[in-house]
This record gives sequence, C-alpha cells and structure tokens, in this order.
Amino acid sequence: MSEHPDVEDRLRPLVQLVVERLFRPGELDGWCFVWRRDGRSGPHQLMASVAAAGETFDGYIWEGAGYAPEDGLDVFVDGLEDFISGSRFAWGQQRLLNERPWRDRWRRR
Repeated sequence: MSEHPDVEDRLRPLVQLVVERLFRPGELDGWCFVWRRDGRSGPHQLMASVAAAGETFDGYIWEGAGYAPEDGLDVFVDGLEDFISGSRFAWGQQRLLNERPWRDRWRRR
C-alpha cells in the first residue's frame, strides 16, 4: 500500500516519461516506486527502482513533507543517466534527457 498516493499519482507519469525516453526498446525490464523511512520516526522517502537488462538503479525522488514532489526529479534523472552510462548494456553512452517538462510546469506557477 502506498504511503502517499497523491505523490505517486503526480510523479508516475513523469517517471514513465523519463524511462521511455532514456531506455531503448528491449532494455527496460520495469520500474516501481519504493517507500523508505529514514529511521523509525523519520520522514517517508520515495524512490524509484528501475530494472534494465538485469541491472537495477534505485534513486530518491521525494524526500518527504515540505518538498514539492517534482523537486527531486532532476537529481533522479541525473543519477539514471549516470547509471545507463556505466551499465553493461549501454557502457559509455551518454543518453541525456534535455527536455524536463516538470521544470516548465513550475515556472508557470
């Protein structure tokens, strides 16, 4: 069960867009959200676990209350780009996501 379904609902289409643009056909095995807690009473943190060609990347997206859900997407994408570049299936390839639609969304507010 989700800790914060509203956060997942906001981020799910954006994470899906990221993985669709960064991975080539046949590479992506799947991805899912994973909730973690920092200590027993710490804030809930949202990660996305991405599996591709038998390798896994876990990246933090949301650090909990007080942060907009989209704030962590840039850090997540940067880490995923590095993961792809260092992977066995895409060694040395620089796949960069130049368009980041969540940035435009926040500028308009």
